[in-house]
Amino acid sequence: MAVLAELVSDAGGSDLTVESHFESNQSLFAADAPALGGTVFGASLLQHAKEFELAAIPRGEKGHASEQDVKRFQRIFDDCLRREGFRLLAIVPMPPTGVWSSREIDSATSLVGLRIRSYDALSCEVFSSIGCAATNLPFFRLRAALEAGEFDAALSSGDGAAGDLLASHFGHYLPVAYSTPLCFLIVQDVSFRALSMRGQRTLKWAGREVQFQYWTRQTGREEKNLRAIQDRGIRVSRSLPGDVMELLEKKMELVRRRLIAEHALADVLVPIA
Repeated sequence: MAVLAELVSDAGGSDLTVESHFESNQSLFAADAPALGGTVFGASLLQHAKEFELAAIPRGEKGHASEQDVKRFQRIFDDCLRREGFRLLAIVPMPPTGVWSSREIDSATSLVGLRIRSYDALSCEVFSSIGCAATNLPFFRLRAALEAGEFDAALSSGDGAAGDLLASHFGHYLPVAYSTPLCFLIVQDVSFRALSMRGQRTLKWAGREVQFQYWTRQTGREEKNLRAIQDRGIRVSRSLPGDVMELLEKKMELVRRRLIAEHALADVLVPIA
């Protein structure tokens, strides 16, 4: 949201001002919400629409998530948000995900029985299918679960402040970048329509620019995230063996195809590259 605020500020001739503050998803969707919009983690919106089960995409042809894949779903996500009174400004990627663990994971066998926290229903099903004891848990409940010793590992990119929490409980990080979770920049529709035409154009332009910048810089952001994890003293493994990564990717594709079929979205079906 800070990037959006900066872009709007730099756009000359607009009567629009965007301020960047932290707000939880719950407060954004509350009836008396103090904020007019914000950034929300896609998977956390599942309670509002089943289509948000698909708020993560597979890696692209060159190993990085595809913005073109996201654009196929953009109208669907926007429609879901409008039913809740919001307008979608941009879809941005999180750094690709990884496994934080208390011990090194270097094979398919070491995943069997692993009590792992996942961040969405899709990843929960994928990791359960390869033998993990996976549980879908929102991040705001993770601290208490870790302190209670409920997990051996957690699936997360560890981006930003999340990495501080995970680093205090785990000593190993394994990149398993088979999937990229998505975040949404949203604004209340009634607030958007109350803006002047110039303000509306500025906000829509800034949203498109934010989305473009994040996808264009995704590779560098991934590298920066890995350096930040190492700087916390975490041992970063190279990756799972190729056959295990191939299994994860295939499971991701199968689960995703099933969800798309269940939601009658066959027209946007995008196979893994």
